[in-house]
Amino acid sequence: ARRRAARGGDRRAHGRDRPDARGLARRHAPGRRGGGGGTGEVSFLVRASGVGYRYGGDVALSGVDLEIGAGERLAILGPNGGGKTTLVRLLLGLLAPSRGEIRWSARPRLAYVPQFPAFDRAFPLRVAEMVRLGLLRERRPLPGRGDGARARVDAMLERLGLAELRDAYLSELSGGETKRALVARALVGSPEFLVLDEPTASLDEASRRTLWALVGSLPEPTAVLLVTHDLAPGTFAASRAVFVDGRLEPLALEGLHPHPGVCGHGHD
Repeated sequence: ARRRAARGGDRRAHGRDRPDARGLARRHAPGRRGGGGGTGEVSFLVRASGVGYRYGGDVALSGVDLEIGAGERLAILGPNGGGKTTLVRLLLGLLAPSRGEIRWSARPRLAYVPQFPAFDRAFPLRVAEMVRLGLLRERRPLPGRGDGARARVDAMLERLGLAELRDAYLSELSGGETKRALVARALVGSPEFLVLDEPTASLDEASRRTLWALVGSLPEPTAVLLVTHDLAPGTFAASRAVFVDGRLEPLALEGLHPHPGVCGHGHD
């Protein structure tokens, strides 16, 4: 009985590795892709099936079908208000779909860099302390502590040009410095699924190059989902792209940049 209780506690602890949606979004055990026979192997990390979402009486998304697999580098493009950020929040379980379902086949280590972070900048948290929070996703006792954790945090701060600000409070940072700190927090824990929502907003050109170099150096099994208004050459090496404007449609990567409707960027 004690062993069963311990296993139950482990499962409950692991369940906190992924955004929870307060029990609203359904979670499913691993299953087969498609229907019928097969080996039982799952070829996707997350799948949206017939997903729709309403803000009050307004339809934000309708009929969205999407799968993201391990190692994929998916770019989501679309106009302001088209539903890009809404789709991301649905996939992460931060919103519950009005219809359809979101299904995860596993619980990967997730890291999310939102376009507009929702935290109190007046909270007395130092840069290094916030970045160290990115290690809490690791499934081992007391993550984020000890000399090894400090070395990883310091190395990530160095790469993102924040070493001299490690002991600064968040309230002392500029917008670009705050964004770099959020990126550092996301990457320090070696995520298996990285979600970036307009990550280059507020960044100068040097910081943008550093960001894309870091993303490009992630190990091959890491899935990356990028919300962006511009997939310029030399930035994100997407393996697939989709266009979201209320509905979702696939995009060919060739000749992608002139796609109509992809202009400007903002929160939707």
